[in-house]
Amino acid sequence: MMKKTRSVVLADKPSFLAPSSPLLDNHIDEIVEASEEVLGLVAILKSLSHTDPKRDEYEGRLYGALTHLEHHVKPAIKEWDRVVDRMSEE
Repeated sequence: MMKKTRSVVLADKPSFLAPSSPLLDNHIDEIVEASEEVLGLVAILKSLSHTDPKRDEYEGRLYGALTHLEHHVKPAIKEWDRVVDRMSEE
């Protein structure tokens, strides 16, 4: 299983994501993490032959990673829409 890592990034100038919503910021972090995992698993699967016995394990992990990604994408879009609707029209 892949080890999850977290890091803090401070923006030099105001960012749309940072001040708008901590919930959205959390979902974005999770989306990045899940996307990295998906990319890693796809790379592994591309290197395995179709008869490799480990293929089923990696396909299962890919399905889990994609499900995790979906779990954060849908509410992130909903939260993003909520934040944009609250913004003043300038």
